[in-house]
Amino acid sequence: MLKNDNLRLTLVIISMVLILTSCKNNSNTKNESIENVEQQTKIGEDKRELPTVNIKKNDRLISPTLVKVNSQGLWFASEGTLGFVQLIDEKGTELATGILTTKENWMSNEPVMFSTELIFTSKNSKSGILIIHNDPGQGDGEEAGKNISFKIPVTF
Repeated sequence: MLKNDNLRLTLVIISMVLILTSCKNNSNTKNESIENVEQQTKIGEDKRELPTVNIKKNDRLISPTLVKVNSQGLWFASEGTLGFVQLIDEKGTELATGILTTKENWMSNEPVMFSTELIFTSKNSKSGILIIHNDPGQGDGEEAGKNISFKIPVTF
């Protein structure tokens, strides 16, 4: 049992490193505005492709904030992770990022709850956006899924 837990932890850490590396390559500079971030972020073309989130439009976030995403069986997980979350203020500064993980059986076509805790400082910010990104998997063409993300405007 301990070996399985260690293996699972190792796989989650490797997944997190891969996602963060990918995120770093696509990260926004501090001087970009929210409008530029919105233009660079791909939005799911079909609302039915989007999972549900416990954060609603214009919710007031305080640190720490627990973000819960229900995959709805629409987004598929890889090694226990669904994707990642970014919190960006109105100036385009990334305040926090987190990996969406679960302790549930993620190898399912059924809805699975994923979560991450965001710890941030928003002293000089009044508003921002929460961006939920999927993890399309690795590979080219049909091997990997489609990059999907969506934004939720928030206040601090």
